[in-house]
Amino acid sequence: MDILSRYRDSSIENIWNEDNRYNLFYEVELAYLKAEAMLGKIPADIPDYLERNRPPFSAEEIQNEEKITRHEVVAFINVVSRKLDKYTEYFHRGLTSSDIMDTVFSLQIKQSLRHINALTDETIKVLTEKADQFKHNACAGRTHGVHAEPYFFGLRFLTVAVALKRSLNMLAALEQSIPGKLSGALGIYTNLDPDIESEFLRILGLSALPVSTQIVPRDVYAPVLFYLALEASILDKLAQDMRILQITEIGEAQEEFKRGQAGSSAMPHKRNPVRWERISGLSRVLRSQVNVALENVPLWFERDISHSSTERIVYPLCFDLIAFMLKETKSLVSNSVFDSSRMLANMSNSKNLLYSSRALSVIQQKLGREAAYKRVQDLSRQVLDGEVDDFIEALRSSCLLSEEELQSITDVSDLHAKVDLIYERAAAFLSN
Repeated sequence: MDILSRYRDSSIENIWNEDNRYNLFYEVELAYLKAEAMLGKIPADIPDYLERNRPPFSAEEIQNEEKITRHEVVAFINVVSRKLDKYTEYFHRGLTSSDIMDTVFSLQIKQSLRHINALTDETIKVLTEKADQFKHNACAGRTHGVHAEPYFFGLRFLTVAVALKRSLNMLAALEQSIPGKLSGALGIYTNLDPDIESEFLRILGLSALPVSTQIVPRDVYAPVLFYLALEASILDKLAQDMRILQITEIGEAQEEFKRGQAGSSAMPHKRNPVRWERISGLSRVLRSQVNVALENVPLWFERDISHSSTERIVYPLCFDLIAFMLKETKSLVSNSVFDSSRMLANMSNSKNLLYSSRALSVIQQKLGREAAYKRVQDLSRQVLDGEVDDFIEALRSSCLLSEEELQSITDVSDLHAKVDLIYERAAAFLSN
């Protein structure tokens, strides 16, 4: 059963499918010969010929050969060599299988990161557009799930955009620094010239390692999964907030719900936040894979192969899922409905207790901090316990504030300039 059919990204699938992988095998072998030719080790017409006369081969052919060899790279070399009419003696000369497989793995990761980083950048743009739309829309801020102070709805999108930008910066750095290797068995260049590795990696656009074993050390790759999982957690944070805002009693958000869509098989009125819930669920899968990457770091001595089977699963899986989640987030932010009138109604339902800290700030200038806090807390208690209907009325009855002061603490337009400053700082960060 194809368990990923719901969450597949075609670009990631094309990068990680077997036909592309074996084509990269050939590209890497060819890059080695080009590097040798550039350094005068072999005639230039050898890599030129092998590039012009690239033989057709398929993953199926190589997999059938592997049933005999039980070694993937040997199977690849056998299939390709049979199809070449000359220069096969130069193919894979002095190399070990990890020179090919790890370098190809790095190329696949680099290609995948380029795609994910582009999707992340698109998602950031959509989030900033929505943040601008609701920049000065007042709403109830919540800490511990409880009304705290007046807040501005656009900041909910802006904080996620900035968090994704932090993640993007790390993933972009990883994309630029992913290394390959051409250091042979045990990484000590037994049958290779170290100068060739530098040229080889330059051709492929990969970084060089100061030291390797027979493989690229797996601590190099582990951060990739960590930062993909971190990005998934950032999307999960937004998804959870949007799910809570869609609770009936809050009702400030409504996930896109198309005509003909069903929310429940039993309750026709339901409009459930199923796509946001899907993002939350998939983030759990992504986070769970980080441990696999860490377990792959402590391999035996100069190499073992226990990492290989896991990497064939977890890296394409994680890239597939994060690509899907980014596209879902982009669509949901663009097409969901956000109800400004409900935001104001929810603020009103707080019986104006959201303004307690603004009241405290004014009153403490008259009474001092400790006395002012006790008075405002007692007035708040009266409202919470139902002794008084409204916090502003409780303040008015206390005679602690003038009518002008009462009006000033409920008018949050004085915060607009401060919000503008936050947006300016965010814009500067996002533009770098």
